[in-house]
Order: sequence, then structure tokens, then C-alpha cells
Amino acid sequence: MILALVFLKSIVNIVKSLKKGEKMRRLQSILLMAVMVIGLTCVPSKSVKAMECVDGSYLTKDDCSEGEAEMIPRGMYLKSGTSSISEVGTGKIAAGGRTVGQMVVSKISVTVKVERLVNGSWASYTSWSEEKSNAALVSSSKTLTVPIGYYYRVYCRHYANTDASGSYTDGIHI
Repeated sequence: MILALVFLKSIVNIVKSLKKGEKMRRLQSILLMAVMVIGLTCVPSKSVKAMECVDGSYLTKDDCSEGEAEMIPRGMYLKSGTSSISEVGTGKIAAGGRTVGQMVVSKISVTVKVERLVNGSWASYTSWSEEKSNAALVSSSKTLTVPIGYYYRVYCRHYANTDASGSYTDGIHI
């Protein structure tokens, strides 16, 4: 960080010493160089290693994850769907889902399933649904106390009239 500040201060001094016509061209190339240097010196906070993937979900050490529904190519009613999970304390997770319609629809719903990784497969831990009539949006979330030492993910089913799709998060370790 100190190196970046020293570098930026020297850039400011160089730009001040240039003539007005040259400043813009020089400033663009210096800023590009600065972005490259800073980008190369920034180190990710988590170590990068190959993550295991189980049934479409990567097993992560992150404290939250969000998934998006795959949209139906010719769907008329369903606009989007998301699922989310986050660790909110020791042995506590917040899990939920949201379904958005293209317009107000007669029936819109989300089914939220919390799954736990057991012996290499996702097993249902708990689930619930939320439904609305004559609405364009429905969402539902809960805070749950769960056993620690497992990976958890959220799988949601999204419905808007006759359109349906699903979304799931990556697995987070609790």
C-alpha cells in the first residue's frame, strides 16, 4: 500500500512538470501503467486453489454465496430468480430466495431448500415456500441454526404462472 502511494505521488509530480498539450497523452499512459502495477501488487486475501465441485456447486470457504436462475429462452412470465446463503454467526446461516416476474402475474412463488453435504452428496436439511397472487415479486428468507463442520448450499425453484426455473448457490463451510 505504501509503495502504491509513493508511486502515485511520483506520478503527480511528473504530470505537473509536463506542458499542457502533452499532459493528457502522458497522463493516460501513466494511469494505465499505475493500474497495471497496482493490479500486479495486490494479492488476493484467500489462497487460490482448485475447488471441488459437487452437483454444480463449488465448495468454498467463503462466508456467503448467491446463485442466479437459468432463464427460459421463451419464458413469458419469469424474469429472474436468485438464491442466497450467508454465515451470520457461529452455527447460524441466513438462507433465502427471490423470484421476479416480467410483470404482475396471477401466481408467483419461490421454494427454498437448504441442503447439507453428507458423504459427498447434497441432502435436504430443511425447506419452505412462499407464494403470492397478483404480484410481480416474491422473496423469502430465514435465519437457521445448523450443525457446524458441514458445507451448506441453497437450491431454489422459481415459478411465475407456467414458467419455472431453478437456482443454487455454491457450498459454504459452516
